[in-house]
Parts: sequence; structure tokens; C-alpha cells
Amino acid sequence: MICSRCGLDNPATMKFCGNCAAPLVSICAKCRAENPPQFKFCGQCAAPLGVAPSSGLAADSRAARLQADNDTPPEGERKTVTALFADIKGSMDLMEGLDPEEARAIVDPALALMMDAAHRYGGHVVQSTGDGVFALFGAPIAHEDHPQRALYAALRMQQEMRRYADRLRLDGRAPLQVRVGVNTGDVVVRSIQTGEHVEYAPIGHSTGMAARMQVLAPIGSIAVTEATERLCAGYFAFRLLGPARVKGASEPIDVYEVTGLGPLRTRLEAAARRGLTRFVGREHELAQMRRALEQVRAGHGQVVAAIGEAGVGKSRLIYEFKAVAAGDCLILEAYSISHGKASAYLPVIEMLHGYFGIDSSDDGRKRREKVIGKLLALDQSLEDALPYLFVLLGIQEGEDPLAQIDVQKRRRRTQEALKRIVLRESLNQPLIVVFEDLHWVDSETEAWLNLLADSLATARVLLMVNYRPEYRHQWGNRTYYTQLRLDPLAGESVEQLLSALLGDSASLAALRRMIAERTEGNPFFIEEMVQALFDDGTLARNGAVRLTRALAEIKVPATVQGIVTSRIDRLPAEEKELLQTLAVIGREFPRGLITRMVRKSDSELDRMLSALQLAEFIYEQPAFPETEYIFKHALTLEVAYKTLLLERRKQLHESVAAAIEALYPERLEDHLSDLAHHYGQSGNARNAVKYRHLAGRQAAARMAYNEAIGHFTAALDLLDGLPDNEERDRQELAVQSDLGPYLIATKGPAAEEVAAVFTRARSSNLSRCNSSG
Repeated sequence: MICSRCGLDNPATMKFCGNCAAPLVSICAKCRAENPPQFKFCGQCAAPLGVAPSSGLAADSRAARLQADNDTPPEGERKTVTALFADIKGSMDLMEGLDPEEARAIVDPALALMMDAAHRYGGHVVQSTGDGVFALFGAPIAHEDHPQRALYAALRMQQEMRRYADRLRLDGRAPLQVRVGVNTGDVVVRSIQTGEHVEYAPIGHSTGMAARMQVLAPIGSIAVTEATERLCAGYFAFRLLGPARVKGASEPIDVYEVTGLGPLRTRLEAAARRGLTRFVGREHELAQMRRALEQVRAGHGQVVAAIGEAGVGKSRLIYEFKAVAAGDCLILEAYSISHGKASAYLPVIEMLHGYFGIDSSDDGRKRREKVIGKLLALDQSLEDALPYLFVLLGIQEGEDPLAQIDVQKRRRRTQEALKRIVLRESLNQPLIVVFEDLHWVDSETEAWLNLLADSLATARVLLMVNYRPEYRHQWGNRTYYTQLRLDPLAGESVEQLLSALLGDSASLAALRRMIAERTEGNPFFIEEMVQALFDDGTLARNGAVRLTRALAEIKVPATVQGIVTSRIDRLPAEEKELLQTLAVIGREFPRGLITRMVRKSDSELDRMLSALQLAEFIYEQPAFPETEYIFKHALTLEVAYKTLLLERRKQLHESVAAAIEALYPERLEDHLSDLAHHYGQSGNARNAVKYRHLAGRQAAARMAYNEAIGHFTAALDLLDGLPDNEERDRQELAVQSDLGPYLIATKGPAAEEVAAVFTRARSSNLSRCNSSG
């Protein structure tokens, strides 16, 4: 049972939290009412009570707030999500011959177990179908690892259902089994008002595909599509079930069964499995880490933190440092996981497993033997730490020997015991303690790291951590603290990385430039962009890398999109809406245009823009006569833009164009290309043709003939979508007449394009003459 005050996961039989002594309550999944822990059914609505959802999971708590505050636009938004359908096999046969209340007493606990598994990993339960559940991962709040979260939840469902089936057998009842289907894809998610209740629901082909996977799954198993398998390969183990014809898919699709966890836990491990790319651009940071280690060897403890955005190479830097630092050092390491905040000491437990050599196959007795042997060999005086370690590792025999100790005293003694082990071990050899991804760390681990950091001044311990810029800690004023800020790679380093990935062929120069511009030096984004091009067949390697087809556009890989979307979704609703509006305006945008587009007071708009700057979504740039802003990353702009529904995009583009006309009536010639773009995207072909034509003439006057040809050609393409009439013919003749001379100047008078233009111009003129009589 999750404590609503501190987030600790307590045993189901407890009435008070073992961490903060707060009374425990069961939260009703249906009406959100609080109930005493001994209740099996809600005292308000009679719904069955399962284990309360974890308060540490942002997705579920935000979903509740989303429904209460209605902060999702009713028209919805586009998202990439992972859908999960779970269904109890043979529930109708089970219920036959049973009293409805008796059937409910069997099925409802199973549903509670399934919903709890979804909640535990940040899933949003959209619907309970009576004998199954439908859950979304990646919405309402995006998670960069939503496919993995869905499969963790699916495995937990099967594990819990096996335990429940065993209990049913002991009671002389038929056991229940569950089939689970999972798929990852794009949907439109929106809020639907049904009376006084607001539902958050998706629509799209990908959710139906998940439902069909559930039907195809063998009883008691998990079936997924290739889309999910590709994103989770290595993190989980899969078995190919073979191709299957599925309604809604024109061709047979491969279906995979999830058979368990795989060997991978982090993105770096996944990259290492593919083959790590060349390590470039971090020589200065690596040198600083080496200097810190020399200080540690001399008995001066150090804390070194690598801080940077997702994908800039924090984990890779530590990986490279460990390779050169090993030698005389003992390395203890652990990492936080995005869904681990609700599990106290999760990274510490992982570190202890490594230190004591505990394997997943070890039973409780073997684990106790390893802990006792290692600890007493280190120092007999540490024997009093054993009970605290046994409880922390979940390997105590019989009743909890610490149950009668005051909660705060027990917590303090546990953390002191862990600190003593680390400091005592550092007397034998220098110690490097690595904790990765502190932005996901749970509060108990964080408290222990603070305690350890306070004790390092004269210890041979290097505490090495990494985290994203949003994380805050209290070590900054320590003289032995060093912060390494990792910025995206600079130009030369980007070239070196792209050369390692693509080679140096001149035929790929344009592609390298495009990738560099889109990713802006983020190494993970670069690698994922290149990998996506190989995966979809745009790039092939046969000795050298080559393009197999014309490159029109590089799609944002799902891995990159997940990272960016998860940051955007954590903005307050108004700031997120502002960011989406800015994405429609473009990469750069003046303050006056924002004011015109967003109906807010100056003070409120200042606050929102400052918040987006603080979160480093946008930067302010010096400009005259008015302030201008720019998106920090082109990918942020693209992802924010694509979350908008097509109709909403059109409306915003029309509004931007109208705002530009209203703001700059005397200087429209400075904005012709922008006006043509926005009217073109809004579907206002008439105005788009007008401004394309004017932009073409402007480019021609500047002797930018290729640019002029591009504008004139775009105008003609837009005219093809307008109904035939005299005005259309007049416009077409004018554009063709302007296009011809510049085609002659660039292509030559004998070029086929020139002949086609004048043929079309004569046709337009004849049509105009005929219509005028």
C-alpha cells in the first residue's frame, strides 16, 4: 500500500506507513474516495479496492488532475503511445452457474491486480471492460520509455495472476489466466465529457491493433507487434510466433511473445550492443574526472556531477572514465529508472547486489550467506549492520526484527550502516561510487547520497553522478564538488561522429548537413537519426554507406520523440499550449507577434515566456526594435508542432498570417515568404498564391533566380487546387509569364521545362480569351 505522504510502498496488512507513520488509506480507482486499509470494497461506491496507485508516478496523478481540471483541449492532440489490452480467459464460462456476487468476488480482485500493475509503471487505465482492462502508456503524460513500461506492467500482470490463481486452487476454485496484447503507434487522444465525468480516451488504428494482439496471445502470455518489439529488443526477451493476418492490416504482420526480461536496462547498454560509436568531443571533461580521481587517491574525497540534457552523453562519459580508471579502484554503480521513484532504495539495492555478488538465481539463504561473509571479512565491527541490510534486501528470516524500532531511528540507522560500509571499504582501496540518472532517484536514495556526500572530505571515495538540468541537490557549496556541464557537440566533433557513422562520401554531404542541423549536436539524437534511416531502408551499407532512395525528409525516431514529448508534457497546460503556438509561428518569433497570437496580459505572457526560457525550450535573442525568441532545438519545434491536430494547425497558421498582416502593413515585403508559408499550411490557397507570386518577384529582383523559380512553381501547384474561373486563369497567366524568363536564364531556351511553361501559359491565355467572349 502506497503512503500518500511519503510514497513508501508498505505491505498490504499495514495500517500506518513504516517510513513516516502516516495512516494508510486505499484509494478507490473508480471514485477516488479514501478508505481504511482493511476495506475490500469502497465505502462510497462499493467498487472493489486493489492496492492504491503509486503516488510517485507522475502519469497517473497527472491523469487524475487532467480529468479534474480539464486541461487537455477537447479537440485532442496527436501522441505516440503504447496501448495494452488484458483479458481474463474464459471469464464467461467461469461465471456460468455462479451467483453474480460470487463471480464478482473472483473476477474483481483479478481486475484490481491488473489495474495496479498498469498504475505501478505509470499507465493510465482508460477502461475496465468487466473481465479485462485497457491501459495507455505515454498518455496523458508522455514517457520516453512508454513501450518498456507497458511490457513491465504486462509481465507483472502475469506474475500476479499466477499467484492469484494459486490462491484460487487452494480454495478449490478454477484458476484464472490472462492474455495480454500490446502495440505502439500514433493515436489522437482527447477528453470527452459524459455528464459530470470527463474521460480521457484515444482513437486510432494502433489501439485496435493492441486489442487484436490480445486475441492472438496464447493463454497466459503476452503478444506484441513488431513495432513494440523493435523498441524493446534487448530490454525484454521475445519469441517470434510468426506472421498473422490481422483485421486492419493489408499484409500479414509478425507477432511476438514476450518471454521475460532481457539483459539490457539502459540506453547505453543498448547502444553498446549495437556497437558504440566513436567517443568524441569530451576530452576536457574526461581530464577533469581524472584529476578528481588523483585527489581521491591522495585521500581527498570528491563529488563529480555530469549534468546535461537527455542524449548529450552523460552515461557515455562515465563509461569511458571507468575504462581508464579501473586499475586499483573498486567501482560500485547503480542507476535510477524513470518508473522507480515509488520504490525506496531501488538503486542502492542494485549497488548492494553488485557489491555482495548476489545473483538473481540466489535464494534467500544463499544471499544471506554472501552478505554475512563479505561484511564480516571486511570488518567484524560491521556485524550490527546485518539486520538493516537483511531488511533492505528483503532476505530476513521470519518476522521483521526491526519492526519495533522507531521509524525515523530505523531509517537513520539503515543509512548510517550503508555509509559505514562504503567508508570502511575505501580504506582497502580507492572507491568509485557511480549513481546515474539522479533526476529519477527516489527520496530515500537521495537522502543517503546526501549523507554520504557530507562524509567524503577525507575519504578515498569518488562519488560520481549524472542528471538532467531540472534536478536539484545540496552539494553545490562543497569545496570537493565539481560540476561538468555537457553541452551538445560542437561542429568539428559532430563531423567526426557523422564520419564514423556514415563515412566521408561526398554523396552524403547533404545528408550529414541535414542531420547536424536537425540534431544540433546531440550525440544520441544523431545516432538515432542515422539508425532510423538504416532501419527504414533509406540508407544501406555494402562496404560503404549509400542512399537507396531520394531523401525527402528525416522522420523523428520514436526514441527521440519520446524524450522531447515527455519534457513538453510536463509543462503546465497554458505553457504547453503557448509552446505549441510558437511551434506554428516558426523557429524564430518576435515578441509583438506572440502578443498578437496569445491573448494574455503582458505580465502573464512574460511569466510564461520566462518559464519556457528557464526550462530551456526557447532562448531570448537581442534584436531591434523588439525582443525576439528562438527555439533552442529544431526537434522541440517539430515534436511540439506534430502534437497538434491537423485542423488546429490550419487554424493557427491562418491566425499567424493574419497577425503578420495586421502588425506589419507597411513592411509586408519583409514577410512575403512567411505569409506564403502560413497561408499555404492553413489551406487558404488564394492568399498563398498571392504571396508566393510576390515572393518570387522579390527573389527575382534580388537575382536569386532559383529561389524565384521555387516560389513561382509552388504558386502554380497551389493554383491547381483552385476551381477554374477567370480569376484563376488570370493569376496562372501572370505566374507563368514571370516564371518563363527565369527558367530560360537558368535552364536555357531549349529546356523542356521552358517549353512546358509557355505551352501552359498559351493554354491559360486562350482559356481566358474564350471565357471573356
